[in-house]
Amino acid sequence: MDFDLTPEQTEWREAVRSFLSRHLTPELRDELLALGFSHSPLVQQFQKEVADQGWWGVNWPVEYGGLDKTAMEQLILIDELEYAGAPSLPLTVTSLGPMIIRFGTEENKRDWLPLVTRGEATFALGYSEPDAGTDLASLRTKAELDGDEWIINGQKIWNSEAHLATHEWLAVRTDPDAPKHRGISVIIVPIDSPGITIQPLWTWGDVRTNQVYFEDVRVPKGNLIGEVNQGWYYIVGALAFERMALGTTGSLRRLFDDLVDFCGRTMFDGQTLSERPEVQLRLAELAVDLEVSQLFSLQTATLMDAGGIPAKEASMQKVFTTELRTKLADWGTQIVDLYGQLHQSDEDAALSGRLERAYRMAPFLRFGGGTNEVMRSIIAERGLGLPRST
Repeated sequence: MDFDLTPEQTEWREAVRSFLSRHLTPELRDELLALGFSHSPLVQQFQKEVADQGWWGVNWPVEYGGLDKTAMEQLILIDELEYAGAPSLPLTVTSLGPMIIRFGTEENKRDWLPLVTRGEATFALGYSEPDAGTDLASLRTKAELDGDEWIINGQKIWNSEAHLATHEWLAVRTDPDAPKHRGISVIIVPIDSPGITIQPLWTWGDVRTNQVYFEDVRVPKGNLIGEVNQGWYYIVGALAFERMALGTTGSLRRLFDDLVDFCGRTMFDGQTLSERPEVQLRLAELAVDLEVSQLFSLQTATLMDAGGIPAKEASMQKVFTTELRTKLADWGTQIVDLYGQLHQSDEDAALSGRLERAYRMAPFLRFGGGTNEVMRSIIAERGLGLPRST
């Protein structure tokens, strides 16, 4: 089996690297290092430059504003952005746009896809509710049709990016009498609509998520995505693509490479850290795990290029990679001792505090896109044919 990139893929990777060498400025790097998740003018300018390349819809059909490249080429782009420390592609592009392409009406495609590829529309995921997180199909936010408008009432929680996005990709109940998986629809809701209230929730990893309230919010009937009461299938597909995006390895490989470099030049009790047997064993195991994680990415990209939605495989990729992120942050902080626990604001922090930040970010990523416990149930049921757990 040949795992080398094709000449065309290698050329594409070099084009991405060349773009990054010109557009990922020292000022942007410093800002991202200092702020982590940022929506500053510098970040917005960089994202506009990426969108102007046509890379927002890199593997979308040309007729929808894309470049008609493969999912493998999209994976290369995401990995290179992450490894360089640049802002990556948003879920609007990697997860939600593909659902509009596959299942949206012609009106949906005409109205939303050009806005997405130009970077003018970004969607926050309006899924979880206080009583409908892991069991998403129990959601209660409802939408009732009133003439040519939907009237929406309800509440969402853990609604990341709601304070930054232009629209909500909103899961709502449109048939209260149907079985719970069959009465759900997806409606796109402008975030500045009257009746929407956003309240912040801060995670341990310094990431802002939100509670969002909808009170008699009115949106046009045409903002429904696909068919009414078929939203569960669109949500499941979008979640598979989201889990693939959460399971990429670019940022992990960069942190690992920098850790190896740090160990090779940092002295401890008269020897470099890399000379210590226990450090060598842990770095070697992490290197193996990173290769496995990359193989998961290649597998899911290959299945996408074959036209499938790799739900089982994306769940496996997401579990393995997000738990590897925890392992790398945990072992990394142990290897560099107390210096690994210092915040980035401390001048003595190892790797500019990136290990400490990764440690605090890890729980957020283990439950984002579906908790890893639920992912294991999906693997068991859809992958192994085991009975549904109770």
